Amino acid sequence: MPNDRIDHSEVYKDIATTKAALNNLYLDFATSAIFNKSNTGASFNLSLFTDELDYYGTNTSGKDMHENNISDIHSNTTAWWNNSYQNIYVINAFIQGVESSAYLEANLKKQLLGEAYTLRALYYHYLTILYGDVPHTTSTDYNFNKSLKRLSHQEVLLKIEENLTTAIDLLDYSYRDPNKFYINKSIALVVLLENYIAQKKYTKAENVARLILDQKLYSIEDNLSKTFKKDSKSTIWQIAPRFATDITSEASLYLFSNFTVNSSTLTNNLMILFEDKDKRKEQWLRKIKINNQEFYQVYKYQNQTNNTDEYSIFYRIEQVYFQLAYSLYMQDDIKQATETLNIVRQKRGLDDLPLAFSKEEFLTNYLNESQKEFFTENARRFIDLKTTNKLDDLKMIKPNFKPYHNLLPIPYRQLEINKNLLPNNPGY
Repeated sequence: MPNDRIDHSEVYKDIATTKAALNNLYLDFATSAIFNKSNTGASFNLSLFTDELDYYGTNTSGKDMHENNISDIHSNTTAWWNNSYQNIYVINAFIQGVESSAYLEANLKKQLLGEAYTLRALYYHYLTILYGDVPHTTSTDYNFNKSLKRLSHQEVLLKIEENLTTAIDLLDYSYRDPNKFYINKSIALVVLLENYIAQKKYTKAENVARLILDQKLYSIEDNLSKTFKKDSKSTIWQIAPRFATDITSEASLYLFSNFTVNSSTLTNNLMILFEDKDKRKEQWLRKIKINNQEFYQVYKYQNQTNNTDEYSIFYRIEQVYFQLAYSLYMQDDIKQATETLNIVRQKRGLDDLPLAFSKEEFLTNYLNESQKEFFTENARRFIDLKTTNKLDDLKMIKPNFKPYHNLLPIPYRQLEINKNLLPNNPGY
């Protein structure tokens, strides 16, 4: 072998090289086409695609996303698919290597496998949410993988559930790192919570949400300025920076003094939802003036130089409260669902919502509250609207939005390579 390489089978004979291989999976995740927090990731692009961000940049892919003008050759949606399956392949290879290793201690194996299973589940979860019926494989056999067929999204969600229940059994609630960079049981449970909601298993979703909250490992920060700091009590999982003082991708992307290639600001539709006394309006938004016009920037991450106290947060406890509320709503317990939303509202300086909502009134308020809380985070707005069958409402403010935009197109090149993926999703 070359001096800078090691044979695959040798990696899993040593704790250090095995952990290094796992660290590479995390690096792949943080920089992946779909999960990165820069201008090419799903967080930013699906905020453009829905009704959270207006686009003032000049990048064609961003314009197309903002104008709902996507096709099966769109650079971002193609990269999300291609890169996700590339990374899943590497995860599959890691899992096979750890499982077959006779050199690793049993408890260490459990931890490493639990983390890898959860990472794989996350990729598949987002792939099936965004693309619908997708291939699912745990194999590293090229000849097998090159002719995979798409499974129904229900089948994929079931496989994700199986993966996560295995991971949860292998993991515990402690973190391998005090900065919460590595996956623990709580993180696997949050992904399972999302999975149960996607499967419409609302009683199970409620039980998982309550299990996470009952651990009392996380709490909503009283001071909103601390929510997106690295030591926030609400953080369940955050992403390590490449270098210690790197600014977050979010700060780099959303903060500017003049319009640049990827500039975006909050839409009026989102801004009018914020009440004057909403602390999020003061802490998480920044007013700027460009060409004598006022705009509001995303200001969740604020350090633009010498960053020492911000990491990109992937999951925080507020999401669990919202998904518990939605699970209760889908079981017709509107009163308790509203009380759960009010827990977050109180922390944001707002009065309680009335407990006598109709189902439709609750859903409207739920979507508004969720958007104010999670704007530009992990495609939450797209997922919420899709989950509640409200995506089509976007056509009232986005004239190019079509009903088939609830799914993204399978990349054209992949359909050419593997005819088993045909036909493409409707409309493409």
